[in-house]
Amino acid sequence: MSPVGKYPITLSGGYSSNYSLVLVNDTLSITKALLTATADNKSKVYGSVNPAFTISYSGFVNGDNASNVSAPAISTTATQYSNYGNYPITLTGGSAANYSLQLVNGTLSVTKATLSITADDKTKVYGAVNPALTMTYNGFLGTDGPANITVPNISTTATSASPVNSYPITLSGGSALNYLLDLHNGTLNVTKASLIATADNKSKVYGTANPTLTISYSGFVNGDSPANISEPLAATTATALSPVSNYAITLTGGTAANYQLTLNNGTLSVTKAT
Repeated sequence: MSPVGKYPITLSGGYSSNYSLVLVNDTLSITKALLTATADNKSKVYGSVNPAFTISYSGFVNGDNASNVSAPAISTTATQYSNYGNYPITLTGGSAANYSLQLVNGTLSVTKATLSITADDKTKVYGAVNPALTMTYNGFLGTDGPANITVPNISTTATSASPVNSYPITLSGGSALNYLLDLHNGTLNVTKASLIATADNKSKVYGTANPTLTISYSGFVNGDSPANISEPLAATTATALSPVSNYAITLTGGTAANYQLTLNNGTLSVTKAT
């Protein structure tokens, strides 16, 4: 277990009847053993602090361990916000009385962080133009923002003429040096437009048959007309023999896939006969 150094090799004793022995000592030189110090490879996610760096050794003898050497310094150029990629973990210096140190660098791998991008849900009324489509981000680190990535495309199949229904708002594409993009679609809800159905006011002379009851509409879009709905029914309690007075023309029922119907009654005026 002798350390590195020079040790005498000594001769003593010996005898010969025919020779006078001359004893000459020599030297045993113990040289340094080779000890390999390797920086352990590490990985971290972009935006996180660097991990603790460690060193592995190969070549210890005689029960020696890391406490028997002055360890090399270990460092990297990577910082918390270094870009995705590989960076050297460098060993420098270090010393050992009984070992020649061979330093082997390692690698710090910076992996991509996860960035969640969600298409914001939207609502619009049937017949209206689509609203501006937007997205929300969750996961930006440091001072990063949308300007630091290639933003995904955002689109929907809905148009101003799309009927009442729910339509996907779709995210596609996009890229980022330091982020894995996790895309989530949203929904565009097309709601019913307001359609006002008003019973037209009418008049008739006492004793005559009721006039044809008609309806006027306000609110049709996309070139729609009464043919695109199930019209309400117009009715009145007045008859040919109803006395002079005003009678309600009442609207009831009616449906429309793309419209919310508001029904306004009208008036039938019965006037005096001549």
